[in-house]
Amino acid sequence: MEAADIKEKPTGGEGICKNTVDFTPIKKERFLNVEFLRFICAVMIFLHHYCNTYRFGHFGKTFDVFMKNTHNAYMPVQYFFIIAGFLLIYTINTKQPLTDFIKKKIIRLWPLIAFLFILYILADLFGITKFQLYPNILSLLFLENAGVTLKWGNIGHDWFLSVLFFISIFYFYIFKFFDKKIYNFFIPIGVLICYTFLINVNHGGIGGHIKTTAYIFNHGIIQGIAGMGFGYILHEFYQYLKSLQFVNTVKSVILYSIIEGYLLGFVVYETCLHKMRFNNNIILVIAFAALFLTFLLKRGFVSRLFENKFSEMLGRYAFALYMTHAYLWNILYKIWIKHHSDICIAHPYLSIFVSFFIAIIFAILTYHFVEVPAGKYLKKKFFPEKL
Repeated sequence: MEAADIKEKPTGGEGICKNTVDFTPIKKERFLNVEFLRFICAVMIFLHHYCNTYRFGHFGKTFDVFMKNTHNAYMPVQYFFIIAGFLLIYTINTKQPLTDFIKKKIIRLWPLIAFLFILYILADLFGITKFQLYPNILSLLFLENAGVTLKWGNIGHDWFLSVLFFISIFYFYIFKFFDKKIYNFFIPIGVLICYTFLINVNHGGIGGHIKTTAYIFNHGIIQGIAGMGFGYILHEFYQYLKSLQFVNTVKSVILYSIIEGYLLGFVVYETCLHKMRFNNNIILVIAFAALFLTFLLKRGFVSRLFENKFSEMLGRYAFALYMTHAYLWNILYKIWIKHHSDICIAHPYLSIFVSFFIAIIFAILTYHFVEVPAGKYLKKKFFPEKL
């Protein structure tokens, strides 16, 4: 990865943009353990969608416990925003034009949306699910959850990409053209206001996605502003902690290992394996932020344990797993679960495991045969002079 060496550089501009920040790309350490966190987040979202779908309603009380325990497993989307905000500022190069940044985002995010667009057309032809043309066109334009849509298309969970696309551009513009003193003041205030809005309007939750309050405050957009802004704050805190002299002793390693293990267990358990009694999901945001920070610092045994090539490999497939699992679930329901619900009722853990195994195989194939080749092709088209 590359990151930013921050220094003030006069630009000769006027007003609020008189000074800007020059982020000169320099080589920095990689965070392979963060790839492990990304994969775990994708798995939790899979479980949330699998266990909370309305189609399990006819299974009686069999899946009640799963639906209850995975109630908060939508929260990893907020964790994704935090990671994305950190990596945006960590790897940013504001010397590149804004148009180049936008092109790179399209290269990264658009191929799998287009791939699912085609898959849902095929699913409609085989009578598996009805293809929704106009909402799906909005998905292709990154407008699935930009505040201007009233319903989801087939690729409903790509609302995250819509928000990520526009909010990444929003923050890149701020980092490129505004003085650091200005956004260091306004970003924390904005993050606090956004989380306050979400917690209160959702009665303790952080969600809503496509929902818009007062005709203008879109919950998905506000989630993106809050999460990516919080990721920037964590980056600044991380840089501060790294600048301090730290003596690595046996006691410190043990202490950090205990903290890392507890935070990892708490986040996974309260997000996906248990319904937290305390009705305020800001606790989960804070807990994940602390876990993320300890993994970045890599001072304990747990964070170092996942700092390996296997974690990096898992992280590669996280995006494809997130994007394709809902489509695959429609296929499995149509050809298997709907006709063999007795198996799901008798062996719920087995049905979840088999579904996840198929989902991860499909994600791996999608990564190698769609995501990577499409990314290379678009890169060649958008940046031919750099090849």
